[in-house]
Amino acid sequence: ELFFKVPADKLRVVYNGIDTQIYSRNKEASQNRNGLIMVGNTDDRKKGILYLLKALQLLREDGIKLTIVDDAERHSLYADDAGPLPSYGLKLVKKLNLDGMVQFSGRLMSEELARHYSAAQIAVVPSLYEGFGLPAAEAMACGTPVIATTGGALPEVVGNAGILVPPGRADALAATIKQLLNDKQAQQRMSEAGRKRVEEKFSWEQAARKTLEVYQEVLTTR
Repeated sequence: ELFFKVPADKLRVVYNGIDTQIYSRNKEASQNRNGLIMVGNTDDRKKGILYLLKALQLLREDGIKLTIVDDAERHSLYADDAGPLPSYGLKLVKKLNLDGMVQFSGRLMSEELARHYSAAQIAVVPSLYEGFGLPAAEAMACGTPVIATTGGALPEVVGNAGILVPPGRADALAATIKQLLNDKQAQQRMSEAGRKRVEEKFSWEQAARKTLEVYQEVLTTR
């Protein structure tokens, strides 16, 4: 209504679908104590990697390990002989002296990504803005507690099943990570609530049902 002057009652929302068979708790994945995971292109500064790494700086003494599901290096699109170049995320890790706390997994197939989600104690989505926030939904489907920001659509995805912090606030992110790592009961509640929320709102079955409802509504009101 704000940008396109279209009445809300004329709109229908069908969410992206998550494969809840692939993205589910992998009980064989050994959990990394104090392990965090972030999934996303660290060259896209809207993903908030700077603020997550600054939060890690504040948590140096807490034994935290962060896995970033992205490539540490990239090949130039413009110079074939340039060789791999460090990503923005890797540059930040070096600049902030976080080498011992951060590892890059490279990009992963869905099954392996689900295993990484299951191995992490917390999934962090530090984005400044998201149009949806697929990693948040994938992590919740795997039963991994989620800390995300209030940027864009993330509150709509996470709901009450995760913890939300203001975007661009490394201090708030650090405090929330530390608090959740020390609260096993909250982790268990969020694990169960996250999985339930995805099954009820973001599964492919729900996406198909909602799509069918929209078609049926259009056909019956012509």
